Amino acid sequence: MSNNKHERTLIELLAVLGGKSSVFCYKEGVLAANLVTMITQEMEKGYKLPVIRICWNENELDNEMLTDNTSSFYIFRNFTTALIRIEKLISREKHLIMISDISNLGSEQNSRPYMRFLSILLRKNKEYGSTLVTLVDKECRNPLVKAELVPHFRNCFIIAEGRIAKDNDRLADIRYSIKSGKLYLEPYLPDDVNKIKEIFSLTPEEKKELDRIVGQSLEEYRTSM
Repeated sequence: MSNNKHERTLIELLAVLGGKSSVFCYKEGVLAANLVTMITQEMEKGYKLPVIRICWNENELDNEMLTDNTSSFYIFRNFTTALIRIEKLISREKHLIMISDISNLGSEQNSRPYMRFLSILLRKNKEYGSTLVTLVDKECRNPLVKAELVPHFRNCFIIAEGRIAKDNDRLADIRYSIKSGKLYLEPYLPDDVNKIKEIFSLTPEEKKELDRIVGQSLEEYRTSM
């Protein structure tokens, strides 16, 4: 995988994430947390953003990977206080908000206050233009998370083994690999498809047909997940 292809793909991915809320949906067995952490580290480094880390478990606060530019919040019955403090931070400057796996919000009844907290945070994030990233198990057992929370994220990505696909965007698939602790990215679609679209000036009808052909294979992949 060439460095140029990786750098170009990374820049495009960070541009999609920047200033928006994004959730990465993963299947069991995929090391999604490690992947998403690497992506957010690239964003922190590339955009020089201060970080807000939101945790559901107090043990997560002891993280050696956190930088001095990180404000950490352990959320447990302190919803209003935490929201006030977070809003003060993001109203002064844009932040990268990293939220722990929302699959871990517990039972339907106990998760209600957390759902309200995250719903408000999503609205505040949109209002102030910060970048918010989290992940969720595709088989999350809490129906409220999938029905009432996930749809409110601006971007929804599906993580499979070696692949990141942006939901409802057929041409935004990325192939990824992690080697020796480093993340490598490249477009999932064959270069030939991209070259065709670059070399030829297609009519709207021709573009629609090409997208339909490409979309069929990607849709077959998604339905098989």
